[in-house]
Amino acid sequence: MHVADLERDTDPWTLAGSPLAPEVGPRPRIELALHTALTAPSPGNAQPWRWFAGGELIELYRDPARACSRCDPAGQATVLACGAALGALRVALRALGLDEQTALLPGGHPDLLARVAVGGRASPLPEEQWLYQAAPKRRTYRGVMAQGPLSRALSRRLGAMVDGTGAELHVVEDMARKQAIGAAVEAAIAGELPAAAAARVAAGEPGVSFEAPDGAQARGPAIADGAPAFVVVSTADDDPAEWLRAGQALMRVLLRARVDHAWGSFLHLPLTDAAGRKRLANLVGGTGHAQALVRLGGGADSPPTPRRPLSEVLLAQRPG
Repeated sequence: MHVADLERDTDPWTLAGSPLAPEVGPRPRIELALHTALTAPSPGNAQPWRWFAGGELIELYRDPARACSRCDPAGQATVLACGAALGALRVALRALGLDEQTALLPGGHPDLLARVAVGGRASPLPEEQWLYQAAPKRRTYRGVMAQGPLSRALSRRLGAMVDGTGAELHVVEDMARKQAIGAAVEAAIAGELPAAAAARVAAGEPGVSFEAPDGAQARGPAIADGAPAFVVVSTADDDPAEWLRAGQALMRVLLRARVDHAWGSFLHLPLTDAAGRKRLANLVGGTGHAQALVRLGGGADSPPTPRRPLSEVLLAQRPG
């Protein structure tokens, strides 16, 4: 891709994962990495992030105007989504040959979540390039998935994605534990308060589960039956820094899944409170707190959900 193409096109899905000519300087590389970050998933496609980029410094801010206080009372899902965008940014920077140092919650503003200092050139690993190239191919797939276990190679590669992130990964494929997770999802659906359900629908959530073979939303035993595998990302503690770490790990897992032709969809309703996050971690044999629950398996391509262009989320100056 030439710099002129980057300046003309505003669709993050079109730009994400693109190469740049070797002679291109750091600034276009940073902008392309920011476009790639915008393809991260978020509840209801809220895209609850804002960015500031000055020179070779990038800052990630939570956008409180795009948070849902009733369906995400603690803000965990919002920060998790911002962490996923941060994870995509860091993957893209490395793949585009830029080294970076990231500080979480550096202070100075209540909505400032991370500060990324870009410095010097890096030699990307093949794995980093594959993850970057998978960004425009990632989708949240809520259709019927092909049954059958994940390949052993994919399960092993997924585990490697959380190395160094501070998060832990659990890949659940045995039916007994899938049924226990499915029961937790069903209990959360059945117990959701009407006001929270209405807020979730108003926020644009297409469904709390996924499509069953009969075309309805999967409920009860169909939740476990329709999930070839569940993937749980957990952390030792349950605070905004851990939510950011989990989001970064989640993004790497989703990108690696796409490299291996697998699709994911989210089941976040059991995780909207601290008790539910602890309960789900216990179900998968963890000792901490579950931060993300993903259904993973074979699916089919679909159009991407719209993303705001970088011009709408890039701040001209730091918030006061």
